[in-house]
Amino acid sequence: MNMPVIKAAANVLVHCPNMMMDHGTTLTQEKAKNPDSDYMKSIGNFVRSYEESVSYAPNQVFIGNMKPSDLSKVSAPWYKNPVEPKTDGKFGQIMTEVDFYGLMKICDRFELVELSSDAAPVIKENLQATEMFSEAQLSLLDKSMPVSEIQAMVDKHIALGLYDGDRLLGCVREAHESDPNLSSHVVFENLVTKASGVLAMKQLFKKNNINPADVDYIVETSEEAVGDMNQRGGGNMAKACGEAAGCINATGIDMRGFCAGPAHGIV
Repeated sequence: MNMPVIKAAANVLVHCPNMMMDHGTTLTQEKAKNPDSDYMKSIGNFVRSYEESVSYAPNQVFIGNMKPSDLSKVSAPWYKNPVEPKTDGKFGQIMTEVDFYGLMKICDRFELVELSSDAAPVIKENLQATEMFSEAQLSLLDKSMPVSEIQAMVDKHIALGLYDGDRLLGCVREAHESDPNLSSHVVFENLVTKASGVLAMKQLFKKNNINPADVDYIVETSEEAVGDMNQRGGGNMAKACGEAAGCINATGIDMRGFCAGPAHGIV
């Protein structure tokens, strides 16, 4: 390949306030050290709703409904001057946190993500409406459990809860009882990375009429590492994302460089 070009791109956003509040690095550290700090007491007042995030002008630029130059026409500060809220755009979409829980379960090959019996059918209906997922993938959402059983696992600290506000909708279980590399927190991070990558790939294929089977190589450039105590970071997120996105003829590698990873991946 003498002159590679970028032929298509997709941008996706997932609005996940509960993930940030319950499992975000800064907040979990602050909770452990200073649970009664002014920061912890006030942070909730600055979390935007899904509707506010969708109507935020830069986010509309990101998914392709506005041009960057259009931002000059919106009065500052932008968060106080909402624009037309569109969840779908030329380049991608803005997904809700609740639907993202369903995507995490679809991407889970080890049955570590559990959804409650009342939440799973609603999430399945929402994801089915996107026309991005196969019946086989959607059928994975048919398996659910009573919220009382999910709460019991969260209370035993063998799973991290998936919430919508104060409402428990599901959990992510640990993959091993003694391997810290397979704790519920690490598994949670890895599944979020995989699911968001799959969402971007699904949008790329849908918006650009690309057959996933035509993709033969994938370079994944996130900042997460997949593996167990014997092979920390030895897993392959690229091939895992490709499998879930329908790239049946692709292989791939993970390229790591912290926030510079995508630059290395493109080169």
